[in-house]
Amino acid sequence: MRKTRIALLEKGLKWETTWVDLTKGEQKKPEYLAINPVGKVPALIDDGAVVHDSTIINEYLEDKFPQPALLPGDPAARARARSFEDYADAYLAPSLFKILTNLRKPEAERDWEKIREGEREVKDHFAFLERELAGRQFFAGQLSLGDISLVPPLANYERAGYRIGPEFPNLMAWWERMKSRPSFAASMPPD
Repeated sequence: MRKTRIALLEKGLKWETTWVDLTKGEQKKPEYLAINPVGKVPALIDDGAVVHDSTIINEYLEDKFPQPALLPGDPAARARARSFEDYADAYLAPSLFKILTNLRKPEAERDWEKIREGEREVKDHFAFLERELAGRQFFAGQLSLGDISLVPPLANYERAGYRIGPEFPNLMAWWERMKSRPSFAASMPPD
């Protein structure tokens, strides 16, 4: 959800948000299921087109509103940007999920082994991302959907009290660049 808000902001697009309360199961109510039959968020309605899933929504926005570009023009660089978008969803987020879902539980119910497992995995992810940023400001050479996709999981990690360690200077510098962008603060979900 947040990665779509960041993409919209980076493209300078205006939109109207209808918040769906996941804790109340609003995504499973008939009115929402009429928009997205699988009951997941986000969904985008644009000129009658209904698009589901933040990754697909962001690709749709890139196709429909190509400027400013959030994917490089070069096919190899575009593939690289997409690979980091996939990495955020398929690898980094599940490791963070092990930590964050347990931290939301009462202390007595937390699975500390899962938390430690997630923490070990996150360090491995950070080492990979550190190497991939060597000599780069952004993962695909310019701000891209790949960079944007990494923001929500890392913001959640930081909100939980964790930090990217100094042993990852490239990643730390990239993270500070991302947080300094106006889209970072403007995309924050409501409390």
